[in-house]
Amino acid sequence: MLFLLMVIQGCSSIIVSQDYPLNTDYSALKTYAWQSEKQEKTGDIRLDNPLLDVRIRSAIDTFLGEKGYHQVADVKPDFYVAYHQEIYNRITVDQTRSGFAFGMGSYGYHGGIGFSTGNSAGNYDDNMLVIDIIDSGSGDIIWRGTGSRSFVKHADPEKITKEVNKTVNKILSQFPPQEK
Repeated sequence: MLFLLMVIQGCSSIIVSQDYPLNTDYSALKTYAWQSEKQEKTGDIRLDNPLLDVRIRSAIDTFLGEKGYHQVADVKPDFYVAYHQEIYNRITVDQTRSGFAFGMGSYGYHGGIGFSTGNSAGNYDDNMLVIDIIDSGSGDIIWRGTGSRSFVKHADPEKITKEVNKTVNKILSQFPPQEK
């Protein structure tokens, strides 16, 4: 079974950002609902995982509940929530390296110079999670939080849940935006 896990690679971490229209009054937002019952398919089996969908939705519901927002089902909410994911390939390049050596052997002095030209390149996949807050009246996005991090394809369910919670919490910690 293939599981997708967004995990820290090396010393990297979750990179987050937010975007929103200026002069939006977020204080009136109290209730929310999911924009759709099921997550839209991406065509990527690594992302179209119903178990992952449950984890992401649960993490978002928990965070919003802790912030005082209430999920509603039978009445029109103040805002809708939606999320999207994408996997994209990143390329890394290492710089040119050179070296010099001189030494003494059993039959006299010997020297040598070593020089390596060119760069070494590698690649890895990143996962981007986007969480949208959508005005229920106009249908406009009034806040978008984005988080991206490296991922691995296989992990145990507890670790997947922990990493999903960490990613969602870091993204939503920006919501609602603080006035400057």
